[in-house]
Amino acid sequence: MAVKPEAPVEGVGAVDRALSILFAFAPGEGALTLAELSRRTGLYKSTLLRLIASLERARMLVRPGPEARWRLGPALISLGLQAGQGREPLREMVPSVLRRLAAETGESASFYIREGNARLCLLREEGHHAVRDHLLPGSLLPLDRGAAGHVLRGAGLSVSIGERDPELAAIAAPVRGAGGALLGALCLSGTATRFGDIVRQQVLAATLEREAAQLSRLLGG
Repeated sequence: MAVKPEAPVEGVGAVDRALSILFAFAPGEGALTLAELSRRTGLYKSTLLRLIASLERARMLVRPGPEARWRLGPALISLGLQAGQGREPLREMVPSVLRRLAAETGESASFYIREGNARLCLLREEGHHAVRDHLLPGSLLPLDRGAAGHVLRGAGLSVSIGERDPELAAIAAPVRGAGGALLGALCLSGTATRFGDIVRQQVLAATLEREAAQLSRLLGG
């Protein structure tokens, strides 16, 4: 079930309440009744109706029929698409780099970006070893553990062995854009046994640094 967003220290109460209505919808959920929205948000029905009227005018909520039921509206889709536009160059250029890294090293290759206080696996190419790190694109991982997390917190080339999982290891390098802005972390991950071999670790690091530098140039860094 969706959870109301926490109210900020300072803000506009009506906006907070309106947002709580939008966040009341669980992923993939259809229309909700006024009674259910009241239960989930803790708002009185009279207050809900006033806020819903504003959200309907903005097309953030729509009423699909005559019943007092609402679903999320098309304006939210439009906003979501706009929010993702800044990642389009990454989605266009990074996959070929990940495929090349996975083919050359046999290890899983990923690209992480910072998402609040976590790191998001934006793109991924699985490695070819039978024993490997399995992860799906869209996964959120801690920012304070793992090579990619260290890079997204400002470190350079980072190696992490057994930090997030005792059996896993990773090497990550920063990818930069115009003005040196940190765009994300290019990462190779696999088993702690393979990455613990210092000679192999150095080869992997050199390969990763080469690809990260080339990708940075393509992205304006």
